[in-house]
Amino acid sequence: MCGRYKLTTAAVDLEAYFEAIVSNAGTIEPMLNVTPGMVMPVVAIGRDKVPVITSFRWGLVPGWSKDPKTGYKMINARSETITQKPSFATPFKRSRCIIPSNGFYEWKTEGKLKIPHFVRRTDDDIMAFAGIYDRWKYPDGKDLFTYSIITTAANDRIRHVHERMPVVLNKPDFATWLNPGTDLQALQILLHPFENNHTSVEVIDSVPQNP
Repeated sequence: MCGRYKLTTAAVDLEAYFEAIVSNAGTIEPMLNVTPGMVMPVVAIGRDKVPVITSFRWGLVPGWSKDPKTGYKMINARSETITQKPSFATPFKRSRCIIPSNGFYEWKTEGKLKIPHFVRRTDDDIMAFAGIYDRWKYPDGKDLFTYSIITTAANDRIRHVHERMPVVLNKPDFATWLNPGTDLQALQILLHPFENNHTSVEVIDSVPQNP
């Protein structure tokens, strides 16, 4: 799974990297330890049919859900069953996004200890997670946009720490992933473990706290 990640890249750099328009740059702040329930930047196709960087809450709340608290149970969507789960199947078809990060945290159990590790790319500062999102409405009509990070089997570098990892997209895949017209077969080709040779797993003393 992916339950914590880091994002400290400035808004202007995210805009250039994803070739997207930042719609609310004022809400993008450095986060050393992103946790479920936080409102964080995502890249999605906006109303003008171009990529925008906006902010959604982490933890998917399906549009048909009766309680927004269900999002805390849906921070991840398994790639192997994403087309079979009602909560994820429709967003996978029509509401995909990219979650910018600089890497993610996992813990390895050794005896009574849980040792934190930080996983990042070695060939790039930004690690782009594949995601899905949905819109839920409060009784007063206000919208709540939420997202989930898609996970897959861990690659060989990560497997000794955890059996799962986020699906990581490379730049050439961004347009395919975000395009609402991409067929499911083309999307599922992208749902594979990230390359071993571009993955670094570092033991850290503790997960850093946010400012």
